[in-house]
Amino acid sequence: MRGLVVTLVLMGCTKEADDTGTSDALGRPVLEAPDPSDGFQLAMYGTAEPFSEVWMCSVYPLPVDAEGLTAVQSVEYNQNEGTHHFTVSALNFSLTGGVTDSPVEYGTYDCNELYGDSTLMEEAIMVFGGQGDPSGEMVFPEGTVANVPANIDVLHEVHFVNPTPDPVDIYSEINAYTVAQTAVEKSMWGGSVRDEYINIPAGERHTEWSRCVFNEDVEVMVLAGHQHALGTRFDIAPYDHESGEVGDVFFSNDDWHTPMITQYDEPISVPAGQGFEWTCEWNNTTEEEVNYGNESTDEMCNMAVVFRPTEGVMSLTAECEVVETSDGVIEDGS
Repeated sequence: MRGLVVTLVLMGCTKEADDTGTSDALGRPVLEAPDPSDGFQLAMYGTAEPFSEVWMCSVYPLPVDAEGLTAVQSVEYNQNEGTHHFTVSALNFSLTGGVTDSPVEYGTYDCNELYGDSTLMEEAIMVFGGQGDPSGEMVFPEGTVANVPANIDVLHEVHFVNPTPDPVDIYSEINAYTVAQTAVEKSMWGGSVRDEYINIPAGERHTEWSRCVFNEDVEVMVLAGHQHALGTRFDIAPYDHESGEVGDVFFSNDDWHTPMITQYDEPISVPAGQGFEWTCEWNNTTEEEVNYGNESTDEMCNMAVVFRPTEGVMSLTAECEVVETSDGVIEDGS
């Protein structure tokens, strides 16, 4: 089980379809790019052949003509209906070393081949992502932004399953709207805490849980859960490590395909030493044991959390560290 990967923006919040323009030429909704003075657009396109599952990765520079940090105040996206997920990650950014040389040349790849032994997946820092809904937007509180290094290289990935006899044109368009650094009061971080040791017996209902606690005082702004097709329930409850007490479930979702990415109008105050227990339930109707993996036939149990520091503008060291799991396996396989 790996710990937190940094997320600057996590998107959700469905918006009405008519908020996105429609192109007669393309026959699909189109998200027009913002004026460069207002923000920037990230876009990726491809094709899913009939009866296929595609996991596409595109590598390109962040389209920002600036230096330092770019303060993102709001985000919206437009993608194929039924897209399993998309993410955008920084390939050449280190929390300790800043911007470095990119490990991958610009171009489009099969993500399965690109990630290979998973080293790249571990090193790439997620910038933002979304899943499920064909369009969405998220507006952050005034003064709270996601600060993105302006000269990073982007790894943009899309996971899509095409169950039809016809090819499907894949599109993923993301607009980020920016503000001046003088307007920044707080900068958000966050990520996905993943249980990568999952064993779901054949033909059985199965439940696993994990617990993580923050190493610093934070205010949680967004929570979400991620499972695949066998998932029947995803619950989150507060957890206090010192007392071992687990509180009442306050986040619960029973539709794996709609992950209920939730932004809290009043951020949840979580002091150091406290965090969350997240529980995944599955119904394995197959005749084979199902384990963790990236394909739709595999499973996941990921909790996503976005937060800002209680004190100060930004913290690059805050994270929710996994301290206990139902099967006793934590991070290094012990």
